[in-house]
Amino acid sequence: MHDAPTPAYIQEHACHSLLKPLIASIIKFPPEGDKGDVSYKELVCSTEDTACISEILMILAEHGKISLLFKQGHLKQLGAQINHLHPLKFLSTIFKDPNLRECMKKVADDYFKWNGFMEGLAPSLTKEADKGKLEKHLLDFAEDIGISPDHIRKYFQNRDWESLVHSLMSFYD
Repeated sequence: MHDAPTPAYIQEHACHSLLKPLIASIIKFPPEGDKGDVSYKELVCSTEDTACISEILMILAEHGKISLLFKQGHLKQLGAQINHLHPLKFLSTIFKDPNLRECMKKVADDYFKWNGFMEGLAPSLTKEADKGKLEKHLLDFAEDIGISPDHIRKYFQNRDWESLVHSLMSFYD
C-alpha cells in the first residue's frame, strides 16, 4: 500500500499554522523596563539593529512559506537581537529605506506573512500607547520618516496599527 501525497491545501494550511506564530515571535518587542521620559531621538536603533531589521524583512519578503520554516531559528535569533527597540524606531528603519519599503509591500501581499508581522508589531505599539509613550513621539517619528503628522495622527488616536502601516506603505508610492 502506498501513501498518497498530502493534498496541497492541507500542506498550505499546515505551513500557515506554523509560519504565522514564527513571524509574530520575530517582531515582538518584549519589555525591558521603564525607560522614563526618553525623547524619540534618544530611543536606540544602532547600525547593528538596522542590519537585523533589514535581514529579517528581506528574508520574509524573498522567501516562501516552506523556506521560512527552515529559517525560523535564524529569524528568531535576529528577532531576539532587536527586542530592545521601540516599535516606532523599528518602523522608521523600514520606512526610511526604499528597499525595505519594497520588502514591506511584499510581506503585506502575503496574507499569512502580513498577519504574522502585525501580530508581532501591533501589541508592541498598543503597549507603548497604553504607557503614554507612543503619541508623544508622533511628531518626531513623522519627521524622521518624512511624512506629515496629520497623515498618521488618526491611526495613533484609534490605535489602528494595520492601517498605519498600510498608510505608510501607500504614502511612498
